[in-house]
Amino acid sequence: MKFNTVLHELRSAKNVGMIARSHLSFGGQYLILIGDKNKWNFKGGTSSYTRKINEAEKLLFFSDFDAFLKWNTDFVNIAVEIDTHAQLSSEYTYPKNCNIILGNERTGLEKAIIKKCDQIVTIPQFGNIGSLNVAVSASIVLYELNKNRNEVSRIEGAKFI
Repeated sequence: MKFNTVLHELRSAKNVGMIARSHLSFGGQYLILIGDKNKWNFKGGTSSYTRKINEAEKLLFFSDFDAFLKWNTDFVNIAVEIDTHAQLSSEYTYPKNCNIILGNERTGLEKAIIKKCDQIVTIPQFGNIGSLNVAVSASIVLYELNKNRNEVSRIEGAKFI
C-alpha cells in the first residue's frame, strides 16, 4: 500500500504540522501542499508540531490542483469532504495506491476540486458540530486507510521504532 496526503490551500501551519506527523506515523509517501509555497514556513510557534518533520518528510509543492493531477496519474484521488455523494470513511475499501485530499479549514474542498477526484469519503459524526478540524479529519482517515495493514512497527520501551 502506498499513499500520499494532499493538502489543498490550508491556512494554518499548525494544522499542516499535525497532519505531517500523522502522515509520517502511518507511513505515507509524499506530503503534498497545493497553493502558495512561501506560506508553509515551519518555524516559530509550529516547532512543537513539526519537530524533525522537515528532515523526515518528503514534501512536494504544486501551485494548483491541475498541476498536481498531471504529476500523479497512477493513484486514486480520494477527497475527504462532507458531501451527499460521499461514502463513509469507516465503510470505504481504500485502494492500494491513493491520494488522500483535504481542503481549507474554512471552506473545505471546492466543488470543482471534488469533481476531479475519483472518490469522496466523509467521516461519520454523531454530535451537533458541523465538522471536525482538518488535522483531526486527516488522522481519522489515515487510520481508516491503514487499519487493516499487517506490518506494524516494533515497539521498544514506550515508542514505535
